[in-house]
Amino acid sequence: MMGKTGKCKVQNEKCKMANSEAVGMHLSLRIFILQLSFCILHFAFCTSSASAADWPTNRGNSARTGNLDDKPGPKEPIVLWSHKSPEHYIAAPVLGDKGVYVSGLGAFNTGVFYYLGNDPKLTDRILWMKSAPFIKRPLVCPPAISDGLMILGDGMHQTDGAILYCLSAATGRALWQLDVPGKLVHLEGAPAIADGRVYTGGGAAGVLCVGLKTAVLDGKEQPVAALEKMLDERWAALVAKYEVDKRRDDLAMPPNDDQLPRPLAKLIWKKGEGKWHVDAPMAVHGDRVYAASALIDEEKIGVRSLFCLNAADGATVWEAPLRVNPWAGATVVADKGIILVGCSTIRFDRKLLKGARGEIVAIDMANGQFKWRIDVPGGVLSSVAVKGDIAVFTATDGKVRAINIADGQPKWTYEAANPFFAAPAISGGSVYAADLRGVLHAMNLSDGKPQWAIDVTADPMLMAPGSVYGAPIVSDGRVYLATCNIDAEQADAQCIVACVADKSLAASMAGGPTIAVDKAARSIRVPGKIAPRKLITLKEIYPLEVVAAYPSPRGQKAHETVITFDAKPSDIHKALEGLGLKPGTPAREDAPPTGPTVRLLLEFTGADGEPRTVPIDRTIVDRRTGRPLPTLKWYFTGSVMRQPDPNRDLKVYGADLTGTLVAIFPVTDETLFQSNLTMKDSTLLRLETNRNVLPVEGTPVTLIIQADDQGPKQK
Repeated sequence: MMGKTGKCKVQNEKCKMANSEAVGMHLSLRIFILQLSFCILHFAFCTSSASAADWPTNRGNSARTGNLDDKPGPKEPIVLWSHKSPEHYIAAPVLGDKGVYVSGLGAFNTGVFYYLGNDPKLTDRILWMKSAPFIKRPLVCPPAISDGLMILGDGMHQTDGAILYCLSAATGRALWQLDVPGKLVHLEGAPAIADGRVYTGGGAAGVLCVGLKTAVLDGKEQPVAALEKMLDERWAALVAKYEVDKRRDDLAMPPNDDQLPRPLAKLIWKKGEGKWHVDAPMAVHGDRVYAASALIDEEKIGVRSLFCLNAADGATVWEAPLRVNPWAGATVVADKGIILVGCSTIRFDRKLLKGARGEIVAIDMANGQFKWRIDVPGGVLSSVAVKGDIAVFTATDGKVRAINIADGQPKWTYEAANPFFAAPAISGGSVYAADLRGVLHAMNLSDGKPQWAIDVTADPMLMAPGSVYGAPIVSDGRVYLATCNIDAEQADAQCIVACVADKSLAASMAGGPTIAVDKAARSIRVPGKIAPRKLITLKEIYPLEVVAAYPSPRGQKAHETVITFDAKPSDIHKALEGLGLKPGTPAREDAPPTGPTVRLLLEFTGADGEPRTVPIDRTIVDRRTGRPLPTLKWYFTGSVMRQPDPNRDLKVYGADLTGTLVAIFPVTDETLFQSNLTMKDSTLLRLETNRNVLPVEGTPVTLIIQADDQGPKQK
């Protein structure tokens, strides 16, 4: 689906070592925290009696609506929450009980998979994640979910060989896998689950049918439920051993999924290996499987056809030859007895947008005969969505079209300013579509009249330019979408997963980290936590450069900080001005920082259970001498402003983007506070947290910012 001149090439050419390092830092921190707490997390999910929502096929159902409850979406849209990270989100999000699942494509084509919590008050939105070394190849595939089991495939067009994974949707426990070797074998399209079987396209591997609820371990086929229990017990033992080891050795490595047994899936049948090329989403209805195969021009492999297969054994029932590659896959309109297929002359490649064309074809489910076909002056790359008698689709010419299912005649056309790669979603009488500029459009299903449009990526809380490749989904009145920056002007910018809700809902659910202002004492209290220092994918622990930063993955200095926090730096800036302080300027080159001086203190509960308040300087020592820092001066410099998107004349508070609140050295001008140390001092000092003073990592603490000499004293 993604050509050699497309995604992979751009990734390899544009991803630099710095970006790779940032991804590694992000992944290692999440692995360190999440894996150690896995048993607790698993217990919490199990005791809540919650199981993941079923999402057994592409877009949630055979009608490809991207919605399961048909509730109307927002009327006054606003970004309720977002998750920002360096990965590109090519696949559409998938709905879960507690949030959404997203597949991410990282630097150098690494794969990362997230389960993100939906509660807007969460300060750590990642419920669980999977990455290297467990995920072996790029991830561009949305998962399918049934009975608490999640199916996910890796690989993309430029890679050979792939793995089909089965995970617990609630906890992420790896339950079985299927290795699919071969040249140009990859699992890009969404799998489908039906009647205890998994159906997936494998690129040059054709179509595969795999058993869902049993797997083989040590030569014995066993139920997945029994395997999950055994794997949980093995994991608990690994965690217990690590807890013992780390008391003896500070460099002890926490456990990872590669240390667990790997049950193997049972392949029931496969069809079209070496003859077809199946990258599109699978469709299953009754005892029939519908697989869309493309002809890959560069390698001269595959065939342009829609195949109807017998679900039991893969036998071909009929074949419908196509004129244009069916990248969108099949949409089943069972009550009309037809299959709708979206086709395009290009793949997901922005460079080929000019001149792209496509078509929609309607095929008789019974015999594979064509009922009608319409030409489209743009490529149709993603699924056609149907509701009642109407079929809706997007195209690369920047239009959303609705047609009558019976004869393909046009019903309405919605004009957008930008091309579409992503499919539309339908819910509550509205259509939702997101374009390649990150604009989310809402329109009436009945007549296509616009309801609203919101540039999600330009939201002041985000300022993260990006395109939407994976289609939005709608649930409980909220719209979820994710962005991608491959081939974009801002190729190295962070991407987002965002939840768009109604303004009234956002107001009623407002919450999260708050700061406390004491005007009488002229102080501000900022809640935070002791930051992790051990990053298992790096060869070293990086010296401290800052005191307070956003946690990973949002914080650019999350691996070099004493504490993490989640409040907005711009809000702290405003609160300081409310106390009468006026910011100076951050240090630049040889120019020192300017601004009023403040005292920075850290408040926490000591090992003896007594409250302690210590100057920030005492929480940091020089690695080489073991001595704490001398008393420093801390300046309220304020942050510089940034224009994240050069195409938009909108500037934002720089520290809100990077998440750096207090810098020890002038390593950034996107910060509120800087010390009197210089970059020359940074070459002489190798700073580390003072373990004799600070509590353990993850302990809640309060950063106190004190104007003048008033307020709490050291205890």
